Amino acid sequence: DARTRFLVTIAALTVLGAQAEPQMKLAIRNGLEAGATKREVAEVIYQMSMFGGMPAMTKALEIAQKVFDETESDA
Repeated sequence: DARTRFLVTIAALTVLGAQAEPQMKLAIRNGLEAGATKREVAEVIYQMSMFGGMPAMTKALEIAQKVFDETESDA
């Protein structure tokens, strides 16, 4: 389903070092719209620290927090 696809995409972008910030933001935003929770997004990013490293995880979490803040202000 779309929710799972976006969570997998977020995982892959995290492992790549979260260098593609616009793509990461889009994947997170679309994942939330597809039914993923903020907790699920964060958990996927946390799990990828083992593969992409702590700096990649930290950057991805910063990006996710920006999206979370933006989606809260949209509501």
